[in-house]
Amino acid sequence: MKKIKLLIILIMTIVLVPFNVDAKTLGDLKKENDKLQSQYKAANQKKKQNETDISNTKNRIESIYSEISEAQTEITNINTDIEKLNEEIDKKSDQVKELMKFMQVSEGESVYLEYIFKAESITDFIYRLSVTEQLTSYNNKLISDMNAMIEENKKNITKLHQQEADLKDLQDELRGKLVTLQEEKEAISEEEATLEEDLEYQRKIIDYFIKSGCKENEDISTCARNQLPVGTRFWRPLQSGLMYSTWRSDRMRDGSCRTHAGVDIAADYGTPIYAISDGKVVLAENSGDGYGNKVVIYHNINGSDYSSLYGHMSSIAVKTGDIVTKDTVIGYVGSTGHSYGNHLHLNVCVGHQGCGYWATTSDPGAYINFPADKEWFYDRTTYYSGYYSNPCRY
Repeated sequence: MKKIKLLIILIMTIVLVPFNVDAKTLGDLKKENDKLQSQYKAANQKKKQNETDISNTKNRIESIYSEISEAQTEITNINTDIEKLNEEIDKKSDQVKELMKFMQVSEGESVYLEYIFKAESITDFIYRLSVTEQLTSYNNKLISDMNAMIEENKKNITKLHQQEADLKDLQDELRGKLVTLQEEKEAISEEEATLEEDLEYQRKIIDYFIKSGCKENEDISTCARNQLPVGTRFWRPLQSGLMYSTWRSDRMRDGSCRTHAGVDIAADYGTPIYAISDGKVVLAENSGDGYGNKVVIYHNINGSDYSSLYGHMSSIAVKTGDIVTKDTVIGYVGSTGHSYGNHLHLNVCVGHQGCGYWATTSDPGAYINFPADKEWFYDRTTYYSGYYSNPCRY
């Protein structure tokens, strides 16, 4: 107890160190924050543009339905016109036939001669002949014109069928584009959410540096290291548990693999969780990043900086700023956040960082002795062999 009191007196308030381990000063952190803010705004603009593109594409697909319907209606109307024209042609053909019958030679004498003989005068004959010829010519012209209209309508129908086919092809193309846009939307939304979480972490980092009294141009690594208790090794975080999945890859229920940021250790609900080494709590909260109730601890092991994250806790037993040892209970096993059963998710990172993303984590099995995947351990110290990571083959 006396040693702990002396340790607390010697340790100043912890500072959060940036995701970018190359940043050396508080001013560097602020520049990193500005860069993240710009990236977040760009992602937000991409998301808005993507949503506009999706809306426009959906509207165009819907409008094509109307255009196809209009083309089909026009085809129906033209077919109706063709039917009417054919009926008219049949009528005119019958009239021409009647005229031709009238003009045919009957009983060896021409109707023309009969017409002449019955005419009261030559003028009357010429008039009758002219009327007959004009009627025949008129009907023939009508038939010719109507046949021309039918041919033109048939061409229009062919064009409309082609237009209908082109519209359907365009619709299929737009549906494919819509699928691509939806996929882009998911990627952009994920990018935006990740940047938003990064910004939140970065704001907390800057806030803690300011509260701890670090100066704008002070070396961050020195400032952070001087405020941490010094440890010598890492320990398993549970007294007993089942190794359920390993770092980098995780076999899912459907047989597929997923990128995995740490290791999962199955245990009963409420099982005590211990810090893997001496350090200081920098985050203790219910997060929106999938880890549920989580704790992040910074460590200084033999002069090197590390971070550890503990996720899916049923409850948290420490608060931000607490000094912990390997025997400190920091929380209890649960299934909060994105979880499918009671277990502890453990991440380990080199350097001081949020330690929540797979791209920045290291294999916990490289620092902590674990048994092989799907094997049990029953204390925090017994040595096991057979642990390996990345069991999925890509």
